[in-house]
Amino acid sequence: MSMPSFPKNGADMTREEALTMIIACIAMEELALSHILNAGGEHLQFILGTLPGVSSKDVLAAHKSITALIEAVTHNQMLLKNKLDHVLEFVPRPPEPTQPAFPVQPPSPSQPTQPTPPAPPPPYVPVCPTPSPPQYAVPWPPARPAPYRVLPCAKSALQLVGQRERMLWEPDSRLFWRQRGRSGRNICWDGRAPGQVQLNPGKSYVVQYTLNVCAISPAEGTGRILLSQSPCGAFADTPPLCLPLQRLTHGPQTLHHVSVLHPCASCGCGAALSLVLDSQTPLCVERASMDIVEL
Repeated sequence: MSMPSFPKNGADMTREEALTMIIACIAMEELALSHILNAGGEHLQFILGTLPGVSSKDVLAAHKSITALIEAVTHNQMLLKNKLDHVLEFVPRPPEPTQPAFPVQPPSPSQPTQPTPPAPPPPYVPVCPTPSPPQYAVPWPPARPAPYRVLPCAKSALQLVGQRERMLWEPDSRLFWRQRGRSGRNICWDGRAPGQVQLNPGKSYVVQYTLNVCAISPAEGTGRILLSQSPCGAFADTPPLCLPLQRLTHGPQTLHHVSVLHPCASCGCGAALSLVLDSQTPLCVERASMDIVEL
């Protein structure tokens, strides 16, 4: 049996011709291994069937020789399979058929074709609403405000609720939260610092919160709820939520506020966002929720 030979212009072969030649060589090696196995089987049959006076020692020796031959052929077979798998990775796949699975019959001449009506345009979805001015508290029970619409392509979002109901919120302190839901990586909250939300300062965010609060003791004047940044200047300043403290002494009031945080180019590190009370008297927070969405 002769070995496969390459053509004279082997250096001028294309990629497809070279891959075909390699696959042909692998097939020739497979054929050679089959001939070797066939020769080993005939050798064993010859020893067992035709030679007179063959002892058990001779049979065991022949069996040992055939076993070593089969092991060597098996190793070569594994190498050929590995070689073929690597070659098939570079073989281009045939193009998929472009004809439809079922034949399309042309319309009958007696039945005129009607044009397909155009699809209706998709509903309009605003990309970013205009930030609303500071809002004051309204008497309880108020009309529930319309929630801020979150685009389905938002990369990150975080939903927080108050750590517990009827929390005491001291002046110049942060409001504590617990996580209700989260998606994405640019907004993080850690239970070890429940009053802070970690933000990526290179992104823009929409922050909306709703609080149901009341004053513990009679109070006068005006308080404020601030979106505090740490470090300062990571985002553009946002207007605070102003609330008349005198109204909060008559019962729980619902406060709702929406702000948009725009990044500042001067800050390159992470930023923490907190909800801080600027007031002379503490407040009782019966319920609280805050949503932060990346634009």
